[in-house]
Amino acid sequence: MRRGRLDGRGTGVRLRELLSGARGAKQENRQKIIRAVLSRAGNQTDLVRRSGMSSATVSEAVRELERNGIVRTEKQGRDTLVRLAPVEGVAVGVELGYQKTVIVGRLAHQERHECVSRTLQVGASSGETHWVRAVAVAVQELVSEFGEPHDLATLGLAVPRMISPRTGRFAPPTLPPWEKESVPDVSLAEELADLRAAAGGGGRPSLPRPLLDNDANLGALAESVYAHSGREILLYVKASTGVGAGLFVGGRLFRGANGVAGELGHVMVDPNGRFCLCGGRGCLETLIGADRLVDRARLVLGDKITAYRGLADMIDKARTGDALAGRMLREAGTQLGYAIGNVCNIINPNVVVVGGSLAQAGSLVLGPCRDAIEATAMTAAYEADTGFVVEASTVEHASAQGALLLGLEGTTYRD
Repeated sequence: MRRGRLDGRGTGVRLRELLSGARGAKQENRQKIIRAVLSRAGNQTDLVRRSGMSSATVSEAVRELERNGIVRTEKQGRDTLVRLAPVEGVAVGVELGYQKTVIVGRLAHQERHECVSRTLQVGASSGETHWVRAVAVAVQELVSEFGEPHDLATLGLAVPRMISPRTGRFAPPTLPPWEKESVPDVSLAEELADLRAAAGGGGRPSLPRPLLDNDANLGALAESVYAHSGREILLYVKASTGVGAGLFVGGRLFRGANGVAGELGHVMVDPNGRFCLCGGRGCLETLIGADRLVDRARLVLGDKITAYRGLADMIDKARTGDALAGRMLREAGTQLGYAIGNVCNIINPNVVVVGGSLAQAGSLVLGPCRDAIEATAMTAAYEADTGFVVEASTVEHASAQGALLLGLEGTTYRD
């Protein structure tokens, strides 16, 4: 795994200094540009759109930041690309799944493709004591790979289940594997602090507070920043153990009044279907969630034939001609498409991105999904000449990358 290093011609500025509280309109404008460039280098038109400021204000802020050595500009044809000059500090994003965890990290001035990553075979269903320790150790080890003088500067945490934007805690009902009193961000922060204290790091800068959000929301954030910048309405669907969706509207995440927007997995598709953990019945998640698909296959296969070891195994077997696996995946794509089609009639997105483990099936799922969208949505909602597309996610570890962006966009240090 490649070690990131600070450019010898760098500013020597710490990321936490750039993210300290802004005073006055001029400093606020300056910090908006910094946060936009932290997410992704861009030209002035891109920065105007992502910062929400006028072209004149952006130009003035960029000139000042360049004079101070905080950003660098470079000509690319007719465009001028603005990127952050090297700074000290590592940005980390954690995607905590049910069964596994993905951690990504990069120096703040690096681009997404320069991220290093780790995958842990522990998740929320492993129990809090287990996952918190494993994730904290892995974060510490990943940061240490960048060497001195770099330290953890921002940290975002993506979790399955709904997070209220008002409280920052799980929105009711609190669903397994969580309990009502669960505070995963606090637990992770405390474990990181304990690890630092045990290593004798008392004289080092304070650790950042982990910022928390729903995994599908953060997948939508990453897709919007890295793959579909400029699209007005993006729907990101994460179909794995659970099924959820994130909405990115007009340059902002749309979470709803209490964080429940996008809970696609709990749309009822069969009033007489299986009971769901949410208290409902016949929810989409009870039909196409990864565990449910494997369980349904086992009912057919029984004990006489080797059952699928998991969704990935089912997908592999479908690609080699397994009739049952292929049929189940196609039907899962159809059910997903019906649900997405209904959403398209309500929010009329420009782009639908399907991510999560089910999307690894590619055309086996996406083909039937597109057909079902067209069977369910009004023609104007999916016409190709309007720019509407349905595609698999192209951002590797989208929710973890979104968590990294959340940390960069939302962390503020006190002076």
